[in-house]
Amino acid sequence: MEAERWAQVSRIFNSAIELDGEAREAYLKSECGADESLAHEVKRLIDSHQRASAEDFIAEPAFANSSESKTLADGQQLGPYLILKHLGAGGMGEVYLATDTRLGRSVALKVLSAEVAHDKRRMQRFQQEARMASSLNQPNILTVFEFGEIDALNFLATEYIEGKTLRQYLRSHKLTLPEILDVSIQILSALDAAHETKIVHRDIKPENVMLRSRDQVVKLLDFGLAKPTESGSSTHANDLEGETQYKTAAGAVLGTINYMSPEQAQGLPLDERTDLWSTGVVIYEMVAGQVPFKGRTKSHTLVQILENEPVSLSEASPVPVPDELKRIVEKALAKQLDERYQTAKDMAVDLRKLRKQLDVEAEMRRSVGPTLAVESRATSSVAAGPTVTSDSSRAVKYGMLLLAAVILVGAVWFVTKSRFVQKPPTGPLPSPITQQSLTYSITVQKYRDSKPFEQPFQLAKEMLFERDYQIRLNVSSPKSGFLYVLNEGPHEKEKPAEFVVLFPSSTSNSSSALIADNQQVQIPETSWIKFDQEKGAERVWLVFSANAIAELEPIRAYANEKKMGLIDDSSLSDRVQQFLRTHTGSKPTVEQNAELRQTRVSAPGDILVHVIDLEHQ
Repeated sequence: MEAERWAQVSRIFNSAIELDGEAREAYLKSECGADESLAHEVKRLIDSHQRASAEDFIAEPAFANSSESKTLADGQQLGPYLILKHLGAGGMGEVYLATDTRLGRSVALKVLSAEVAHDKRRMQRFQQEARMASSLNQPNILTVFEFGEIDALNFLATEYIEGKTLRQYLRSHKLTLPEILDVSIQILSALDAAHETKIVHRDIKPENVMLRSRDQVVKLLDFGLAKPTESGSSTHANDLEGETQYKTAAGAVLGTINYMSPEQAQGLPLDERTDLWSTGVVIYEMVAGQVPFKGRTKSHTLVQILENEPVSLSEASPVPVPDELKRIVEKALAKQLDERYQTAKDMAVDLRKLRKQLDVEAEMRRSVGPTLAVESRATSSVAAGPTVTSDSSRAVKYGMLLLAAVILVGAVWFVTKSRFVQKPPTGPLPSPITQQSLTYSITVQKYRDSKPFEQPFQLAKEMLFERDYQIRLNVSSPKSGFLYVLNEGPHEKEKPAEFVVLFPSSTSNSSSALIADNQQVQIPETSWIKFDQEKGAERVWLVFSANAIAELEPIRAYANEKKMGLIDDSSLSDRVQQFLRTHTGSKPTVEQNAELRQTRVSAPGDILVHVIDLEHQ
């Protein structure tokens, strides 16, 4: 539907919904005239609006719409469920806090009204939504435990969440930037799980995001509008219906259209990217305290969504915003689908990288903080000294200058005397302190369905990787020496480590560990490093020495295709682990060059040992 046409439909609908009976019919006739298509679209919206509250019961938080009428009493037993208290009522029935006596867990028990239970169409829709929600087993999605019938009462048992919706939370709290990133990442984790099963939520907004009180874990609610993407046959009429199924109660529209994507606002077929747009709107609102698209009426808002760019996040936010977050939000709010994030996983990866960067910067500030505090106190103590008159001040200055002159003369006399009195050393001169250094970077290749996509990109430091990403190391040294690179897989602290030899390799550098000065070494040379299937942190050990290292030379026997680099000799693995632990006492100096996207590590002595932590999902 064209934006102008939709604006006309929306305007008539918003006025007609306030009227009843003959008044509504007369108004529609006067506005639509002989345009039967226009009247048909408006009536479809009105019908959808009137049904919405009755068909959105599965999504309602457990505390919605309190009511005095109760079907079940406190302390009553419904099958295995012990009713604790009445929480509220919705268009399809009542909500109770109950205990599942079989497992001893609290649940939100939603009991359908008799009217709904005897309505075949509504029951079919309810069951379909229950099945859809229960198929999404993910920590950030409200869990559906059971759907059944006991004593002629149809019920739905879901996870009970003690907390607030994001909308309620924002009314009383100002989220910090790390908190905003954490909430956003969890929303995207939930969407990633839904999208993997080809389910699009279609209604991401703060009202449908719950924050659990005890740990701030996010729970995504309301899959009442969700649809499988494979039914891409979503018709124009179906999408218009979806557009009006906002949270409603007692005939009042409580939701907004501010979170709709351009394709959703036009009634076009939807895919996963519409959820990413809505998530971008939610992030913008958490940062700036306002939504990016908001007009005087719904029609004005629709025009903004379809035609206008929002105010830059850095301008709308009352506090400074990292450029990277601004870029992420702008990409999420790209009106063209191909320019938007294509998957929830990709968007979450960028947010995790930003979160890790903020953590590193915060740690740096904490480590520098005590030094600055000492300097500040010293400066303050001088500044806070007693106030003196100008004459006194001059006398103090002259006295200090005289004292400094005496000290300077004494120092010159001492040095001069030492030059003539001291004898030259009779022993050999001490050897200059040696130093080893390496420069490295990480090349990342994204993979999807076992196939590379997008261009590889280079990093100067670690990031939070996705499990199906693959990487390559680029290493060099200004001096020649022996390079050993090992991958230590995830393992429990008490259990022995498992090492894979990455360099030297039978396929590169003629199987030699010796590299020339400034030689660029690519590890691996013709393939990529894959992450372990187990979620966690892997470690890549870089060892560089002026001479061959006796403890590590035996690992070369495993650097071949037959062994695949795996050191399967437990005694050798133990010796390798002991060597690495022994040489990690003194941390090397680490310098990062953001422009060249490289990291330089250096350490005094003959041996440099540096570990790269590769955390992945």
